[in-house]
Amino acid sequence: MEQQKYILGLNYIGHDASASLLRNGEVLASVMEERFSRQKHDRSFPIQAIQYCLKYANITLSDLEAICYYMEPEEHFNQRVIHHLGRYYPRSAPLFPDMLARALKVNNVEWEIRERLNYLGKIYFADHHKSHIASAFFLSPYQEAAVISIDGLGEITSTAIADVCGTEIQILKRINFPHSLGMLYNAVTHYLGFNAISDAGKVMGLTSYGDRSIYLEKFRKLVHLLDDGAYELDLDYFEFPFQRDLWVSNKFIELFGPKREKNQPLEKRHQDIAAALQARLEEVYIHLAQYAKRATNRDYLCLSGGVTLNSVANGKLLQEELFKDIFVPPPTGDDGTPIGSALLYNYEVLGNKERYPLQNGFLGPSYSDEEIEAALQRFNLSYYKSDDVCKEAAAMLADGKIVGWFQGRMEVGPRALGNRSILANPALNHIKDTINARVKFREPFRPFAPSILAEDVGEWFDYAHEAPYMLFVFDVKKEQQSRVPGITHVDGSGRLQSVDATRNPKYHRLISEFKKLTGIPMVINTSFNIKGEPIVNTPTDAIRCFLGNGMNCLVLGDFILTKQAGN
Repeated sequence: MEQQKYILGLNYIGHDASASLLRNGEVLASVMEERFSRQKHDRSFPIQAIQYCLKYANITLSDLEAICYYMEPEEHFNQRVIHHLGRYYPRSAPLFPDMLARALKVNNVEWEIRERLNYLGKIYFADHHKSHIASAFFLSPYQEAAVISIDGLGEITSTAIADVCGTEIQILKRINFPHSLGMLYNAVTHYLGFNAISDAGKVMGLTSYGDRSIYLEKFRKLVHLLDDGAYELDLDYFEFPFQRDLWVSNKFIELFGPKREKNQPLEKRHQDIAAALQARLEEVYIHLAQYAKRATNRDYLCLSGGVTLNSVANGKLLQEELFKDIFVPPPTGDDGTPIGSALLYNYEVLGNKERYPLQNGFLGPSYSDEEIEAALQRFNLSYYKSDDVCKEAAAMLADGKIVGWFQGRMEVGPRALGNRSILANPALNHIKDTINARVKFREPFRPFAPSILAEDVGEWFDYAHEAPYMLFVFDVKKEQQSRVPGITHVDGSGRLQSVDATRNPKYHRLISEFKKLTGIPMVINTSFNIKGEPIVNTPTDAIRCFLGNGMNCLVLGDFILTKQAGN
């Protein structure tokens, strides 16, 4: 019998601390620490995520082949502190204390892992972008592909392009910080009055309200495309390489006008700037993909890194049809790097060859009926167990109710995929405003995604392509837009999730029952949380969230809870 080899991957110090567990190259479990700690984008040592992974596989630390970390400490120190700060000194002097402190933390990782876990086994350090590349390719169904990894920075690289065949990764090009699409998007996010690190998704939603053409030429001055397939920023317009608090320079403000402060009204100018930023990002995306195609001549492309959460750009690139298909894994940000570093160890150190493509996005904790009922009883709530929860939930949605939907294993990655979701009827005219104001407590311009039966995508969207992990935006067909105002963004688009009976049979059946009642093969799907909080993990998290906002019904497994009149 083949020996079972377990590999644990970790990410912390950077945002979205997380842990992932592989067995012989197959991902068994993966989860962010924030889901346990309830601290959004938690950076702390992921002790609870580690405990979950080990418990899921019924193993202990002594059963591990190795623990893998998503960055190389020596390379991180040499590149960020010595190379970057030295190259730009004295302008970079204000950034030195911050960057040195972080580098020292990363240098201390091995000691901390051993100390916190009392672990005496192997520790493997992986290149950051190679970890992204591994997670994207090895979770994909392809045997060979071009792979592009794009984020803020890892060690010193911000973008990497690779050719991957079988289990061999060849990195063809690296673009180094401070030339970074992730940092560009963060800087403009900050300029627009949002949190630079966590609010890029808000800006992506805002882009659809603006006119792309007004500021596009100005953004082309900021980001230059190079003949060798790379890009570079004009650093005169930015401060983030030198002092992080400011992000953009006075020259940027002279070009675009005063910075918006938090909570100031959003003006047309802000919308137009966001739209032009997005347009330039898409141009650079296509530029990188064209180089990857020329350099590799592969039929398929994989994307990874935090920037590739930009589902609008992903959709535009897919529709260019430079490649036969594109794969983006659900944990495409740094929460996916523990999977990638562990996969690198599996293929490059252990020399394994067998591949295990991702089957679905559900790699987190689940809870039994007994655990769910115990939570309901602790809250002393009135509930009942349904004989057909999909049919009853579909009827509630058809009746205009907003439903919390809590099922099975929690999703990996930042997007709810039908197991920790808030659902609603997309045919209702004011449902977007209602959910934003009364349920999510967030900005009114934020759109909502449709979960649509995979077999019906072609009837409702201009581009008939599966999107199981909610990482592509396509246009809703013009003749259908008036039927589903709840999921149709202001520009006529939707960030769809295609739902098939193989990946999530229960969710597929719920939507099918809703279609029988309404003729519409989709529901609104937004993550089960409120603004500023992580997606719910436990039944208790779900009940607290439900009681604190404007949802009408809560479905936990097969149990149904409704709010009484006046509550």
